[in-house]
Amino acid sequence: MKITRREMLLGAAALAAVLAGAAWYIVDSKSDAYTSKAAEIEKLKQQISFHENAIKMQENWLGELNALQEDLRVFDSNQRSVAPELMKTIKAISDRHGLDITRNSPRSEKPTGDLFELGINCTWQGDLDAMVGFLTDLQQQGLRYDVRSLNVKPVGKGTGKLGGNMLIMCAYTKKPNAARN
Repeated sequence: MKITRREMLLGAAALAAVLAGAAWYIVDSKSDAYTSKAAEIEKLKQQISFHENAIKMQENWLGELNALQEDLRVFDSNQRSVAPELMKTIKAISDRHGLDITRNSPRSEKPTGDLFELGINCTWQGDLDAMVGFLTDLQQQGLRYDVRSLNVKPVGKGTGKLGGNMLIMCAYTKKPNAARN
C-alpha cells in the first residue's frame, strides 16, 4: 500500500489540527490560573516594595524615638512607685502658677516596652490665668506630660474662680541603677 502525496498532506494537516486543538485546550485551561497568578505576583511585588520602604524608614524612626526618649524622665527600675515624685512635680508646677490642686490620685502604670505611662487624676481650683499658665508649662515639658481630659466649671457666682478635674498622663522610662532626675 502506497500513500499518495495528497493523503500525506491531509494526514499532516489533520495531525497539525489535532496538535493545535490539544495545545489550545491545555493553554485555555491554564490561562485563568496564569492571570490569577500574575495578579497575585503583582500584589506581592507591591507588598515587598512597601515593606522594603518600611524597613529603610525604621532607622529614621528609631533615631526619632531615641531622641524623644532622651527628653523623658528616667527612674530606677527597682523603684517601687514613681507616682509620688510625679505628683510632687505636678504640684510644684501648679504652685508656680497659682493653681491649687486640691486632690490628686494616681492610676495604674501602663508599660509599653521600656516606656511607661502613669495617669494622675487631679482636682483643681484657680483662675483662668493660673490655668492657662499651668497648661502652657505642661505643654513646654514636651512628651513628659499629656493632659488627656480637662473639665472646667465656675466656682461660685461672680468670683472669677474656676474648678474642675483633669487627667494628666505622665510618660517616663525605667532603667536599672538610674539616677533620679
